[in-house]
Amino acid sequence: MSALPVNLERRRKRSTQTITALTLQLEHIFEREQLRNFTLGDSRGLVIAQAGDDAESDILAAYAPLLCRSTEKGHRERILARMPHFVPGIEADAIHVKSFEVDGEPLFLTIVGQPGVYRHVGMYRAVTGVRRILGQIPGE
Repeated sequence: MSALPVNLERRRKRSTQTITALTLQLEHIFEREQLRNFTLGDSRGLVIAQAGDDAESDILAAYAPLLCRSTEKGHRERILARMPHFVPGIEADAIHVKSFEVDGEPLFLTIVGQPGVYRHVGMYRAVTGVRRILGQIPGE
């Protein structure tokens, strides 16, 4: 047995406020993965939490449900082709959208960053973090 105390808590910033906790979760991954934007939106295309430019997050949240529902490659490409009109300097291969559900409600995480494995790791961490935060019941 060690005489040194062991701190098992890895999170440095915490909040009991749900929206603040979600924002801190996204900001942590945003900084760690050096993303341009990281947005959590709902099925209506509204921002729930975000890290990055506010106006950019509004556009990404609005388009995320459309991008996830587009199964036809040409339709998805047409949607992505419009993005630079609203978000200057953004490239189609830099955008990744993941849909998932919490309590039966669809949510959408949108990452804008360099393509690659690390972007997907950040997405996985965010999905698990969002589910953890939203799964908590106040007072428990």
